Amino acid sequence: MDICFYSFFHIGDIYFASLFINLICKLNRNVNFYYYFINGDVFFNDIPNIKRLGHKYDKYSNSLVNGDPPEDLVNVDILNLLKSNDMQSEGSKQILVDGKLITFVNTWCRSSYLVGDDFNINVGINVYNNLINKINEIYSLNLNFNISHPKELIEDLNVKDKECEYNGELPENLNETIFVFNYVARSLDFNMDRLNNYIIELSKNNNVIVPCYESNLERPNIKFIDRDFNILPDPSCTNLIQLWEIAIKCKNIILLPTGGSWTFFHKLNEIKMDQIYVFEYPNYSDKLNTCINILTGEDKNLIKTVFHNG
Repeated sequence: MDICFYSFFHIGDIYFASLFINLICKLNRNVNFYYYFINGDVFFNDIPNIKRLGHKYDKYSNSLVNGDPPEDLVNVDILNLLKSNDMQSEGSKQILVDGKLITFVNTWCRSSYLVGDDFNINVGINVYNNLINKINEIYSLNLNFNISHPKELIEDLNVKDKECEYNGELPENLNETIFVFNYVARSLDFNMDRLNNYIIELSKNNNVIVPCYESNLERPNIKFIDRDFNILPDPSCTNLIQLWEIAIKCKNIILLPTGGSWTFFHKLNEIKMDQIYVFEYPNYSDKLNTCINILTGEDKNLIKTVFHNG
């Protein structure tokens, strides 16, 4: 049987799903697995028995503006096929694709066995266990999903792929620099003007690096990842892994309540106390801390919240 995991949702959801797909594939190496997500190929690069269904996109078909929906900028052949076969209630469906019968599994849907709390590791373990049991029952399979420790979910994730290395020249004073993720959040109404004012305030006494160029942020102490380091958004999300190669070296890292800013679970051993903060969303800090504490087995609460008075 061929199984394809898919979702129409955003980077954080894809990244979170990849943790469980990583383990499912490792435990069932005799099964042909596929994935189809709008982007995020880099999160599956180190999984040996899974490959993208359909064409892998190396570049967006147009210039991607910060906050634009990336699904509007890629070839949508498989996307249209899946949209015409809604699986929101049942969660899975067998579809004939190019003469091959594939079982598609929606990793983010309203089915009774997949609904879960957003990026909650313990809930995720339960819902994916329910998912595997349900697939086994419906399709008479014997897929395995045994997990002895949550850290198994992130083992060997994004650590071998040479394309994720950043080989360009970096500033010498990164250990005194503040990295601020300025991706526009797509899942909630976020005040980017307030964030930009905060970045400008930081730059008065600090060197600052942000991923996305904004003309109103032009300041001597602000560098832009896309313009100054030539790390550009791409459908594979390689840029997100490369960003963390730079961010982790900085004195402080400011995250936003958006999935594109927290693809760092493979860096848990490198994070320092009082290094990472979430901008004005303490609930987001709490949820990330819960994930990290479960994955590491330590009650560190690495993520704090920072507020802006301006």
